[in-house]
Amino acid sequence: MSRDPQGAGATLAELLKSPHVTSPTRQVLEERLEARHEPRALQADEFSRLQAVARRLVPPDPALFVPGEPDLAGAVDHRLASGLGDGWRYDDTPPDLEALKELLDVLPVDFVNQPSEGQDAHLRRLQERLPHAFEDLLAELTEVYYSHPLVQVSLGVAPFADAPGWTRIGLDEREEWEPQVGGAAPSPERHG
Repeated sequence: MSRDPQGAGATLAELLKSPHVTSPTRQVLEERLEARHEPRALQADEFSRLQAVARRLVPPDPALFVPGEPDLAGAVDHRLASGLGDGWRYDDTPPDLEALKELLDVLPVDFVNQPSEGQDAHLRRLQERLPHAFEDLLAELTEVYYSHPLVQVSLGVAPFADAPGWTRIGLDEREEWEPQVGGAAPSPERHG
């Protein structure tokens, strides 16, 4: 697998300019690429803990996000502040924002500054203590990460290419313009 972050970024840029992506989707993806949310639902210290939790549970590929990383915590906070949800929760968990605050309150105040081994130990205990709230957070962080178009291109897929024209939809079939695993542009021989 290619580790060339410029390959994934360049491939994504080409795909976004291509006729394979409709204008509304292109606009949403470009906004998602630039999205950085200030905390609105969480207090600053809670948000810092959520950022640290996100980095431990869904560590971003440092070779893919140069510089920076996807704003997973910001996306979660933004959703909560907007009052949006997925429409369900376990019967033993409170509403989403309350559940997240309860989860973060269990962590020590110095969680952000602890070494990764210490953070992981706290997260394991947190998972045992509040398994459903932990599961919900892990699922949302994973969903946000894998919905990032740069991550999708690095996996060799372009599910955001929503314009009509897909012709190769069978098992193990790929359109010539689809990215390679690692995010590289399609190989020239595939166009021949």
